[in-house]
Amino acid sequence: MPTPKVGKHTLGPGIVLLRFDTQYALASSFLRIQEHYESSRFHKRVFSLEEYMDWYAATFGGFTYYEDWSGFNVPSTAFEPFAAGRFDPLLKKERRLLRLLERERRPFYAIGIADDADLTHEVAHALFFTRPAYRRAVLAAMRGVDTSALRRRLADIGYHSSVLVDEVHAYLVAPGGVRGFQSRRFAPLRRRLRAIYRQHSAELSLPAKKPRSA
Repeated sequence: MPTPKVGKHTLGPGIVLLRFDTQYALASSFLRIQEHYESSRFHKRVFSLEEYMDWYAATFGGFTYYEDWSGFNVPSTAFEPFAAGRFDPLLKKERRLLRLLERERRPFYAIGIADDADLTHEVAHALFFTRPAYRRAVLAAMRGVDTSALRRRLADIGYHSSVLVDEVHAYLVAPGGVRGFQSRRFAPLRRRLRAIYRQHSAELSLPAKKPRSA
């Protein structure tokens, strides 16, 4: 099987974008790193790919992770247990991911996409984590708005409680929404969050979008 192509872009201080040529290559590279960071079940746990696949299939009716998830985002600390040997043996794709980022100055935030449609959501996460002014503005905009139903939905699809506020904001900023959840009633909040995002993302060097195949 050919080695998947990965493009690496620095979007701004502390933010690194990895663009994979297929969603499968992306998701299979990030799976354990992402889920160790934010899974409701595997947060901060050491686990094998087989353990995760068994749990995912039992919980969601089949192992469809590589089709379900198309964007990834983690801080540099998420890579530390993998680099330290706690997940030995690493998958070949995990080793490659670590090599791609080993020379980055820490702390940094890595986002991964295979389709430009996911870029806004993932950049929103990166800004929330790396830009205190952005985070403060987002939290101020969300203050007083009841997002508990959306947070419950995100918890149901596997997010750890520690990332729910960040996820609510990213899903509202980006086009689309959360599968199985109608978020029209958050339209005023969405407009405020998108204005904050536009202001702060203007400082980044976002890459040109890849042309779509005919």
